[in-house]
Amino acid sequence: MEETVYNKYELFLTRFILILFLVAFKFSIRASTPEVKDAVSNNSAYQEYIGTHYKTAIRQQKEHKIPASIILAQGLLESAAGQSYLALAANNHFGLKCTDWRGLCIYKNDDGVYSCFRKYLEVSDSFEDHSRFLIARPHYKPLFKLKVTDYKGWAQGLKRYGYASDPNYATKLIKLIESYQLYYYDTAKETDPPMKVVSTATKTSSATQKKAQPVKKNTTKGKTSASSKK
Repeated sequence: MEETVYNKYELFLTRFILILFLVAFKFSIRASTPEVKDAVSNNSAYQEYIGTHYKTAIRQQKEHKIPASIILAQGLLESAAGQSYLALAANNHFGLKCTDWRGLCIYKNDDGVYSCFRKYLEVSDSFEDHSRFLIARPHYKPLFKLKVTDYKGWAQGLKRYGYASDPNYATKLIKLIESYQLYYYDTAKETDPPMKVVSTATKTSSATQKKAQPVKKNTTKGKTSASSKK
């Protein structure tokens, strides 16, 4: 009788733990998916992220010889411009997992697997740990022989040496760097202002407005002439 009661209790406890696991698993999916989607489609979110973290990226480049453009592009991509679940809940902007890690951690679904990720007290700690992560691993060593302005070489090398499983990882990094002119920060100083990038939509709208401007008439001479800029 006593053994039967114990077995029932053990079965109840097992089911309870399983339910908690499933709830946490579903929550992690709901928390991350919409945030990533919104950030990717929002140009202003990217601009704000760059403006907030470019000085940190320049500082990391100066100390560790990793291009500031690469740091910013990875931060934008991995954290969805600071809007991902990991960025908001753990200050983790580079998607680093708990391998060889003794600090704080957080669990999240990653490609169907419930994985452990690093958690930081400050966002700046995430940037510093990202640099040290690359420096400490021998397979990234060839990257540090590249020029600090060779963002394409760095992007391709990060993919080649296994930073991410996405086959288009290098292409995405390069596109971000060129779309937002992040290469500017590879030669900039911390005291320099951030680069202001005008979106394609804004440029198109501005061009359309210029074309739509009416031709001014020169009533003095009785001839029609277009206005000019000096």
